[in-house]
Amino acid sequence: MRYTASSAIALVLFFSAASCQNPAARLLEESTPQSVNTSSAGTAPESPQPPKLIPDPPRKDLSVVNIKPIETLHDDGTHDASNDAMAVLQDPTVAMQEFPVDRRLQINWVKTLDQGLIAPRASLDGKGEMLVMDMDILFTNTKDMPYVRFPHLQHTKWLDCSNCHPRIFIPRRGANPVSMNKVLRGEFCGVCHDKVAFSLFVCERCHSVPHERSGKWW
Repeated sequence: MRYTASSAIALVLFFSAASCQNPAARLLEESTPQSVNTSSAGTAPESPQPPKLIPDPPRKDLSVVNIKPIETLHDDGTHDASNDAMAVLQDPTVAMQEFPVDRRLQINWVKTLDQGLIAPRASLDGKGEMLVMDMDILFTNTKDMPYVRFPHLQHTKWLDCSNCHPRIFIPRRGANPVSMNKVLRGEFCGVCHDKVAFSLFVCERCHSVPHERSGKWW
């Protein structure tokens, strides 16, 4: 079949008219706010309404993460269950069952120490006393997060100064470029926390000092 110029123009006009009658095309037009006409016959059309702002979602309570806090000696993957000495070792699920836990169901060692449930030795032979230091360090480079308060008191009740200084923290103002990326990689606080100390993902235990930009996080 041969098409002339006039017949091609006629086909274009035909398909253009058909697309105006396409239900999908009408639906798209009706869903566009500028093309919606809500006025009734004989009345002036309403002026377009400004867009509604989406409110902030309601704050949620901090959730309890279902993590198994204590493992038996047979299940921890460290002890040799076939060793006869296992019989004389105390089961941690029994020894620690009364210890307070945090919202991740892991032992809160600070509360355990404060409640007198444990009594760390100052030395291997049990002699001497710990050099306890009651001094806080405030980290303020936290942007919109609450500031971090580092308490020497809770740490020096069972750690010697040499555990942290100078290998992990240089005891000089401005000498320690701490960041969350470094901490999560196991540097600075991450040397102990998330390993033998509480998890790094109980954020409120470190970010505990609100300021004018932080609002109410916890």
